[in-house]
Amino acid sequence: MKLLYASEYRAAARSMLRGRWTEAVLVGLVASLLCGNINLGSSSAFRMNINLDTNSLSSQFDHMPEDANGIEWLMHLLTGGLAAGVLALLLIIGVAWLIVSLILGGVIETGYARYNMKLVNGSAAGFSDLFHEFGRWGTCLVMHLLRSVLVFVGFMLLIVPGILLSYGFRMAPYILAEHPECGGWQALSESWRMMRGHKLRLFCLDISFIGWSLLCALTCGIGYLWLTPYTCASEAIFYLELAGDYYSTGSRY
Repeated sequence: MKLLYASEYRAAARSMLRGRWTEAVLVGLVASLLCGNINLGSSSAFRMNINLDTNSLSSQFDHMPEDANGIEWLMHLLTGGLAAGVLALLLIIGVAWLIVSLILGGVIETGYARYNMKLVNGSAAGFSDLFHEFGRWGTCLVMHLLRSVLVFVGFMLLIVPGILLSYGFRMAPYILAEHPECGGWQALSESWRMMRGHKLRLFCLDISFIGWSLLCALTCGIGYLWLTPYTCASEAIFYLELAGDYYSTGSRY
């Protein structure tokens, strides 16, 4: 089956997710948590309704020891009242989350690509696929870090290069998941060549979900639990078709 339009990719993804939504939502949630890329919609859609005493918080900063190190600074906040304590806890959780996502982001992302490829192929897919690539943790980390750095530099160069790089490297996790012999840089290079002439097609597929994304924002981000597996399944179908042509094996979806 050769797909041409975004609506066809979405319809194919819905077909493969039918009867498997619960599992797909849970796997997608765990993957998002560990990769550190949960999408909760616009900043105004997800808020903590905590009435903090801002005057108390300001006074804690005024009395902060000038020579305090990082640990002493956090301990001072934790014992300085509700507002300061909440701020300190959020900082600790945020830093811990960033560290975990940096360490596990590449390997979980590659495992999630493996899960979605098996899902849309009708194979037996499950939570174990998320952790299947841990034996190649270093390779996945290299891919993740190199891509992040290159895309960041691209965005610093007037934004457009960053967008092109992000789309050009988009298939790298799928290539790593499907080709164990690939290294991190090789997967990025293969993805760049594979996406030549197809970036706009993938961009159009992404744009086709914008209406759903806006609706999810109205649900305080809860709707993204379902939108994430929907978009990722569509992307996996896109990759399998693209790879079928790139590796001259015909359509693989």
